[in-house]
Amino acid sequence: MSANGLLRSTLVAMTIPATIALSGCIFEDPQHDPSGLAIGAPAENQSFDDYVKKTREQLRTALKAKRFDKEAAPFGQYDLDQVVAMRAPFASGPNKAACDAAGNDTAHGKDVGFLMVHGLTDSPFLMTDVRDTLQSKFPCATFHGLLLPGHGTVPGDLVDVSYEDWIKTVRYGMDGFANGTDHVITIGYSMGAALIGREFDARRRDPRMTAMVLLSPGFAAKSDQAWLTPYARYVQSWVGKGENSDAAKYGSMAMNAAAEFHLLTEPYRDGTMDTFDIPVFMVASSDDHTVDPLLAADFFCNKVTNDNKRLIWYQGEEHLIDEHPLCEGVDIVKSAAPDWRTLNHAHTAITMHPDNQHYGMDGIIRRCDHYDEQSANSKCQTSSDAVYGELNLSDSASPGSLRRGTFNPDFVSMLDKMTHFIEVSLEVPGKTAN
Repeated sequence: MSANGLLRSTLVAMTIPATIALSGCIFEDPQHDPSGLAIGAPAENQSFDDYVKKTREQLRTALKAKRFDKEAAPFGQYDLDQVVAMRAPFASGPNKAACDAAGNDTAHGKDVGFLMVHGLTDSPFLMTDVRDTLQSKFPCATFHGLLLPGHGTVPGDLVDVSYEDWIKTVRYGMDGFANGTDHVITIGYSMGAALIGREFDARRRDPRMTAMVLLSPGFAAKSDQAWLTPYARYVQSWVGKGENSDAAKYGSMAMNAAAEFHLLTEPYRDGTMDTFDIPVFMVASSDDHTVDPLLAADFFCNKVTNDNKRLIWYQGEEHLIDEHPLCEGVDIVKSAAPDWRTLNHAHTAITMHPDNQHYGMDGIIRRCDHYDEQSANSKCQTSSDAVYGELNLSDSASPGSLRRGTFNPDFVSMLDKMTHFIEVSLEVPGKTAN
């Protein structure tokens, strides 16, 4: 028997008894079954506007049939139209009046396309605060946001998805800008960062590829057990089954999705990815509990060879960077922000503005699912003085006092630095790399 075969047999022997033991007490939520209406990779010959329109229709059909027809208020105060709008891909063209007033030039986004890619279990909504800010800075640009296959409908649609379909979707997005688009700037969050890196690796000679923005880049899972997921999915379907009431993302994680993420990121983990001679702007938190931030720092320092590069490193409790050989372009920013009751930066916080109505400081969503005990969870949800941070602080915080961060207190400064980086990448006169 091969080594992989032996490992798989061992996992089966270990996992099946536990699965049988638990099977009598697990409530089977229908959301964990495939919908039959899963979002797939786009057809290559359709326009991006048609892709957006057809995907919205498919989302509406799936969410109505699987959620709204079966549950009263499945996403709280959000109705079907609002949930579809949050989860759907988007296409936003130039603001003609603002563009003309600004000068209708490259410095303000003329002939520039931004491609935005969300993370695992997420939706395009996680990219909208970044999009809206950049639109105000580059009103002549076009902004496209993708919905990755398996996302947007029900978590069960991640049970059969493959990372090749995710890459195919990003490839479609790269080719989806109109003729005359001279510059494409890709912006990826978490797994989306890994996807746009893989696509750059596949089309290095594409002259339109101007710059990459990598936010909480998911180059490897934080868990030391992630290598097991390609085998464990044959005997266990879910990493975790959470509450799926967030209008913007899933609360459950399919084992298959975790496995495909692990396979997607292999070239980053084993170091076989070639160097990136392209401007790169990266943001990472030292305390990231979802992906490995030090691997992102290694990639930035050792694989990005372009002179126009910048890493914002949010320094929290974990001082990993202290023993890391620093390189040019690393901007260490203290995570703690007392005015925002924020102790450190969570993986889930980087892309959202503090004033966001859904995820902001006073937003609807309060991430308290790390508390299993009802009283602690309730306190976390309702307390007026709960603090925000990453899950590495949950053991030291008093029960119910910590919400997982869903907004970035440094968002405005981060976007100012990102805007400057993009202007340098577009060779705007008078703009030089810091």
